[in-house]
Amino acid sequence: MNKRVLITIACSVAAGIIAVVLVNYYITKQEKAIYQGMELVSIIAVTKDVPAGTKLTGTVLARRKVPEKYVHGNAVDPKDANLVIGQILNFPLKRGDPILWTDLQEEGGALRPGLAGTVTKGERALSIAVDSVSGVSGLLKPNDHIDVLCTVRSQETGEEATITLVQNITILATGSALSGEKPTRHAGYGTLTLLVTLEEAELLVFAQTKGRIVALLRNPEDIDTSKDIPKVTFSDIMKKEYRKQIQQRRDRIEVIKKGKVEK
Repeated sequence: MNKRVLITIACSVAAGIIAVVLVNYYITKQEKAIYQGMELVSIIAVTKDVPAGTKLTGTVLARRKVPEKYVHGNAVDPKDANLVIGQILNFPLKRGDPILWTDLQEEGGALRPGLAGTVTKGERALSIAVDSVSGVSGLLKPNDHIDVLCTVRSQETGEEATITLVQNITILATGSALSGEKPTRHAGYGTLTLLVTLEEAELLVFAQTKGRIVALLRNPEDIDTSKDIPKVTFSDIMKKEYRKQIQQRRDRIEVIKKGKVEK
């Protein structure tokens, strides 16, 4: 075997090794990106439904593990659990809900009155107008989480498009009904009051003046949000391939019933 052949073989082997190293590096990098923030951390949650005004005891508190990226900035750390005991809830919590420092009122204090007491520090309460269709047929309730879509017309092209404005937004009130209040039977509402950041408020206020807003109700356990959602235009819904892709995604959704996975 001559020297040129040996060099060629050596170069091929080296190139193969480099390719393997690069592929492994890429895969490792992608895995880190996918699982970033998914490490489980402990927070303090309630073990049963607890109404507003309840004085918290150790019997209703427990550790709960959740992905780090979903932990609220005001969540109570297990090392501070003793500080929670004896304090009073401003708002009702459901079984498994994390306790936030903003949920608490020191013992002896009165519940904060009205809507202002439900607004988390750093956020705002904003009301948007809805009807029986855009407001999910009047079935929304305070503490539900929604996404908000808007259909708007471009001033440049005249083309209409539907876009997702915000995701996983908490409803503070439906009409004048606040969380913890007993709703009037068959009471309707023409507004939703949402807990939003100032930037989200600007987006929603502007969208209300330019297009039609629609609310989408989320499952209370579904706190994930989607990235890079494309807008939908008339030309999109007329494309057979686009509709086919939408259906394929629907067909891949798995439903768990009584421990069995169904598609």
